[in-house]
Amino acid sequence: MPPQAERNEIVSNAARLLRDAKLLVDNERYASAFALSVLALEEIGKVVLELWGASQPVHKSGKRPSPHLRKQAAVSSLLLAQYTTKELGDLVSSGPATAELIERVSRAMYESEAGKFVRLVGVGAVDKTKQIAFYRDDWLESAGLHADQFDASDVTQLFEKCRAAIAALGDSKTMHVGRAIWRTGVMQAA
Repeated sequence: MPPQAERNEIVSNAARLLRDAKLLVDNERYASAFALSVLALEEIGKVVLELWGASQPVHKSGKRPSPHLRKQAAVSSLLLAQYTTKELGDLVSSGPATAELIERVSRAMYESEAGKFVRLVGVGAVDKTKQIAFYRDDWLESAGLHADQFDASDVTQLFEKCRAAIAALGDSKTMHVGRAIWRTGVMQAA
């Protein structure tokens, strides 16, 4: 199958997972809807990584990072790039890169919702939360974590992130900036 056709099928699969998650939200099955939404996000991440030609990085420990975390990181980087190009585009293209400009851009990225999502993905919180939605384990229960804690807003936020990421796939500037952000994150984690 040609690469473009395969990418389209993967994005279609992500859309199907989101439709299924919406059905679960409509029936107040929030934990399962959240987990399916994360799986949709990971499908989108698979396409992003393939478009970036991203090979599997190896950490200093010699281990490869989880494929789920890599896909989540790709989408979070893309979303941060989308924020950056939309909200900070004029700021960053209007002159030399001074220390003040770098500080302003860094602070804005860090404080943005997209920046917060990058950090949640980076510490594994999105993946662990997906596991809480799927599994019932003693250690989760003892920590006070269980599937009944999810609500519609948890899932709605992921729906929005998935839609934004799908939209960003067609924007070459956002894809370029997203790849740079992702590579920076990979290099820091290595």
